[in-house]
Amino acid sequence: MTTVIIYTRSKEAKKLVEFLKATHYARVLEELEPNEETIQAMNEVNEGKVNAYKSANEMIASLKKAANVQD
Repeated sequence: MTTVIIYTRSKEAKKLVEFLKATHYARVLEELEPNEETIQAMNEVNEGKVNAYKSANEMIASLKKAANVQD
């Protein structure tokens, strides 16, 4: 297996990727960009804005309370 990185900013690069997708011997894995909500969440984690729990049960109880879910 060989890894090839193609920067798809040019028309030629985009055509090459489309060609590779059409072949039976290449598999193209597209790099996904995070959406705005995910970027915001990652920034909050980097800033230390996270919740800590002593157990999974405590976390689930907190999530249920925030979602107004009753047992």
